Amino acid sequence: MVECPNCGTKVATQVKCWTVTPVKHSANGIIPEFRIGIFKCPKCKSKFRAKVDTTTTGAETNVKDLVVKLKEINQGLTQTLRTLREKITTLETERISVMVEIEKLKKVAESRANALETEVDQLRKELKSLRELLGAGDEID
Repeated sequence: MVECPNCGTKVATQVKCWTVTPVKHSANGIIPEFRIGIFKCPKCKSKFRAKVDTTTTGAETNVKDLVVKLKEINQGLTQTLRTLREKITTLETERISVMVEIEKLKKVAESRANALETEVDQLRKELKSLRELLGAGDEID
C-alpha cells in the first residue's frame, strides 16, 4: 500500500504500472529493476507516482481483499437467510396457534350466543304467560 502525499490516505491499487531500469548499473554487475506506478487517491482524487512493492502487486492484493470481502458478505447473507427462515417458521407456528385459538373463541362465542338466544326465548315465553295471567286476572275482577 502506498500513502497519498496530499492527504495521507492509503491507496492499494495503481492506475498504471511499469518497470524502470536505472542507467547506472550496480558495482557487482546486477541490473537493479523496480516498478513505478501511477496511483489515484480515492479521497482527494489526486494522482501521484510511487514505487510499487514487487512482492505483491496491487491487483493481486485487491483481488485477495475482494475475495475475503465476498466470503464475509456470503457468510453474513447465509446467516441472515438462516435467521429469516427461523423467524418464518416461528411466525408460521404462531399463526397456526392463533388460528386454533380464534376457532376456540368462535365456538365459545357461538355457544354463549345460543345460550343467550334460548334464555331470551324463555324470558319471552314467561313474559307472554305473565301477560296472559294478568290479562286473565283483569277479566275476573
